[in-house]
Amino acid sequence: MSNDLAVTHNAAELLRREDLLAAFAAFLRLNVAEGDASAATVRTYWSQVRQYVAWCRERGLDPALASEHDLLEYRAWLAERYTRATVATKLAAVRRLYQAAVWRGMRADNPAAGLKAPKEKTAREERVKFLPLEGLKRLLQAPQGDGAKGRRDRAMLALMGVHGLRVSEVAGLDVDDLDLDQGRVTVTGKGRKTRTVYLTEQTAQALAAWLEARDRVAAEDEPALFVSLRHPDPGTRMSARSIRYLVDGYLERLGLKGEGISCHSLRHSAATWARAGGAALDAIAGMLGHSSVTTTQVYARIVDRMTENPARYLEALLG
Repeated sequence: MSNDLAVTHNAAELLRREDLLAAFAAFLRLNVAEGDASAATVRTYWSQVRQYVAWCRERGLDPALASEHDLLEYRAWLAERYTRATVATKLAAVRRLYQAAVWRGMRADNPAAGLKAPKEKTAREERVKFLPLEGLKRLLQAPQGDGAKGRRDRAMLALMGVHGLRVSEVAGLDVDDLDLDQGRVTVTGKGRKTRTVYLTEQTAQALAAWLEARDRVAAEDEPALFVSLRHPDPGTRMSARSIRYLVDGYLERLGLKGEGISCHSLRHSAATWARAGGAALDAIAGMLGHSSVTTTQVYARIVDRMTENPARYLEALLG
């Protein structure tokens, strides 16, 4: 290929790629979640699509012209590096990318339409990571002192470890979402669906103590419930990333930071131990914001396996 032809080819490929990404941007804005996708969802889609486009460029592949075989190669590349759940998330974004291309008339087909992550060989209950009960208790008691940091961290950990809030939900809470007189908080979850979470007396007390301290450290007109106490942005809303970093720090200091144990494990811990204590599955589903109790049944299976050990029955028969 001559230099002039190569330049023309590269320019055409760049134009196709830019058109594809522009179609994807419009699709996210207008079609995903009926045009009401959260900022976090949009960021996730863009992150996964950028990775795919970079993968294509490294292989000299025009993403606008990718075939089903190319997508199978991409899936194999992902499967070597990520868990099944992560692969599924990344492939879902790529399916959306080509769905946008079809929507805009740029392609007649979606080469990723039938592409799914490799089958998971491990049962879901085996993949749910949660803290032992004593570990959860130690974590909830870990923040020390009566200063702003101790009060804030105790309140945050209670919302995640006792009430099962996602880290993004905690980061998104505003002061106006709290109703301590009624002992409840309005939580905005996935898909911007709101739910009411009823607080225990101890959590309500922890939040009241933090609100008293918050008034002294929050920036003027800052609506966020939880604010940073460190530079460079003291007094402003804490990000989900900064909350994850904070929780990981407590887990590491307590020796609880094992494989698969993360900030999200607090949510699993809250649900698992609530079920072990006798909470009804539909009540746990409501607390967690699950649209179907079927999703919540994994915690019942975990508890059943802990409490209904078949070997104990055999041992009794054996004397």
